[in-house]
Amino acid sequence: MKQNHPEYNLHLPYWRQIRVFKKGLNDVQEYVQGVTKDTSPNGILRNKEYKARGIYTNFTSVTVEALNGAVFRKPMNVEVPSGLEFIIDNADGAGKTLEHVAKNTVSNLIEVGRHGLFADYGTQAKITTYIAENIRDWETDESGILQKVILITGYKKEKHLVIDSDGLYAVEFYKDDETDPYEIVTPTKSDGSRFDFIPFVFCGSVDNSPDVDNMPMWSIVNVSRGHYQDSCDLQDVGKYMVPTPWVNVPKMNPKQFVDEMVPNGYEFGNGAVIPIPEGGSAGLIQASANNMHSEMMKEKENQLIMLGARIIESKSTQQTATEAKLKFSAQNSTLDNLVGNAQQGLQFMLKCCAEFEGVQGDINIELNRDYFDSTLSAQDISAEVMLLDRGVKAMSDVRDTLRKTGNIDMERTDEMIDNDVQLNGNGL
Repeated sequence: MKQNHPEYNLHLPYWRQIRVFKKGLNDVQEYVQGVTKDTSPNGILRNKEYKARGIYTNFTSVTVEALNGAVFRKPMNVEVPSGLEFIIDNADGAGKTLEHVAKNTVSNLIEVGRHGLFADYGTQAKITTYIAENIRDWETDESGILQKVILITGYKKEKHLVIDSDGLYAVEFYKDDETDPYEIVTPTKSDGSRFDFIPFVFCGSVDNSPDVDNMPMWSIVNVSRGHYQDSCDLQDVGKYMVPTPWVNVPKMNPKQFVDEMVPNGYEFGNGAVIPIPEGGSAGLIQASANNMHSEMMKEKENQLIMLGARIIESKSTQQTATEAKLKFSAQNSTLDNLVGNAQQGLQFMLKCCAEFEGVQGDINIELNRDYFDSTLSAQDISAEVMLLDRGVKAMSDVRDTLRKTGNIDMERTDEMIDNDVQLNGNGL
């Protein structure tokens, strides 16, 4: 019988909800409550219209894109030995670059805190990625080393990565819920020997163990769902609590009034006049001003700001760089941790691919960990010059600061700068 890992079953509904809120399609409506419990056709229609009127603001997508953009605002550094360079431009065997695989990995970690990387081998080594929803089961030994990973590869198709009875790595292929594999493959290294480990790694928001980690975007999604519900309520009030005219004609009964005064009905607004007999009166039935739903939405927007959804921050609000960094320090701590995990996972994949290809040499991959534009302002540079003049800092210290903040190219050494200064005149 097909069984999933208990942790997979527990987290799958949350992963799916995060994906839906990130895409921002009409499926979002499934996660908010209707306005009535009436299950008749009219009640169903009422709930459908109620949800459709709500305005969904996709805080989730923009937050993910902003955080991912902060990581890849600078190119990653990759060092691979001769014979493995092809993987930089074609990492997955289908034309996706290594940077694309890295972006995809970081994005999924930001969203659900879990992503799988698998070193596979066809005509060449390649890195295949698996979202959390497609890794339905796994097993480890007492040391936490993977013994089995079950991957969903298509409709009723699975790939089982296993350590067999000989303690060696094998791949089993299943289809149509069959209990026995229709094919078993035993991948080998370039020298013909088999792997004694599974070339697969779980990347997480906390660490790269098989355990399911925290979902960084869940708090954003949770508050966004409430924000959308409030919007549905607000729009619903505007739809059904429209101003309605009333008339009071004490000397006439309603039928007499209609027959004599408005036999053809009446128009409301745009200069129309409703005739009222002597002693009558008229007015409007309308809801009193109630900003409850608007205030609730604003409160949730403030929560989203604190959680990292910077896109809803008022453009008129001025902040210093220090205030902005402090405001998102918690988010950046989570971001930095998962970026480090992605980097570690990609490094492991490159080493596995090198073993497949039989190449040796230094392998290194570094993702950007400088998420803020830290370029110094003119005032900051003046302060550095003042510290230099007063002997508080040496010339090399000032230049190091300028390199770290992007004011001087990292490749320019002190010797290169000194030579240019001698050619062009004195300067910093």
